[in-house]
Amino acid sequence: MPGLQIQSVLLALPYYKQPVMGHSICMDTCCILNDPTILNPTATPPTTTMFYLTATNASGCSSEDSVLINVRSLNNFSIDAVTPICRNKSVQLNANGGDLYSWRPAISLNNPGIFNPTASPIITTTYSVLITDTICGNASTLSTTVTVLPLPIVTASRSNDIDCSSSQSQLTASGASQYSWSPAATLSNPNSGSPIAIPGITTQYIVAGTNSNGCINYDSVTVKVSGDNPAGYLMPTAFTPNNDGKNDCYRVKHWGTILELEFSIYNRWGERVFYTKNPNDCWDGRYKGVVQNPAVFVYMIKAKTTCVNEIFRKGTFALIR
Repeated sequence: MPGLQIQSVLLALPYYKQPVMGHSICMDTCCILNDPTILNPTATPPTTTMFYLTATNASGCSSEDSVLINVRSLNNFSIDAVTPICRNKSVQLNANGGDLYSWRPAISLNNPGIFNPTASPIITTTYSVLITDTICGNASTLSTTVTVLPLPIVTASRSNDIDCSSSQSQLTASGASQYSWSPAATLSNPNSGSPIAIPGITTQYIVAGTNSNGCINYDSVTVKVSGDNPAGYLMPTAFTPNNDGKNDCYRVKHWGTILELEFSIYNRWGERVFYTKNPNDCWDGRYKGVVQNPAVFVYMIKAKTTCVNEIFRKGTFALIR
């Protein structure tokens, strides 16, 4: 590096006529200062160095001062590696070692003239930066790549709308590995890919789907609630509780949204073998834990739905095995 002259110390002490000696923290002062006994020696330190000066006037009075010479390395340019980002996200770039910075391409950067701009690329992009050290007069170009990960293609759908015959709707999401639905209050499981929706009013459900890279995308589906399609409020005439997964439980179905319910089942001797107020409950063909033989049973139902205030149904059905 070019020689530096220690003149600022003596200018701060104008009443001294000449220096008597000078020293620094370096091992060999003579190699760093061309002459440590003159008013304005030239300093060539290899590293940042503190120089100390003792000056004495003609009367023998002396004083001390110091000056710090900062030495900048010629090879201190750097650029940080960048972790991958999801599309539509941003990441901060970071370069060091210079006074001036010029990044390219500039179109997806908030400020291409600073050391740490924010990058918002829509595709994987390699950014280069020209770093200039104006003090030492050198420059270098470095680069880093921002990898943009794709978003999942999330699709949401519903099985049906809610009306006087249908009280719930099956929602389905696909395209991701994890899901989160909102609003969650009227869903059976908001973190499932296929929750059951039981809204009281027309509701738009939004699902956030996350893929294996942690990237998130969204879709929505609306479940309409209306007073259309009035139900006949009928009951099945038979059921087969044989654990084959088909018609194994006798229940109220297709009555729309039930607000109040009293559902009783009697055997031929008038014993009540089943009773519930829960619209989701059903009879599995057992009484006091005992499997019932094939026979004819009587049902009696009192209910209130969102479409009809009072419903009363009574009839018979067969248990078949």
